[in-house]
Amino acid sequence: MGRFWLRDDSLEDIDSLPEAEVPAAEIVENLAAALEQFRSLGLELAGEPDA
Repeated sequence: MGRFWLRDDSLEDIDSLPEAEVPAAEIVENLAAALEQFRSLGLELAGEPDA
C-alpha cells in the first residue's frame, strides 16, 4: 500500500499555522495531567490515600 497525504482544503493559509512545538507542548501537558488523574484514581480505587 502506497503512502499518501490527505489535503485539508479548509485551511486557507497554511503558513499561519503555529509551530509544531506549540501543539506538541500542549499535548505533553495534557497527557501529564491525565496521567496524574489516572494515578489518583488508581490510588482511590485501591483504598490508599491520595499522595
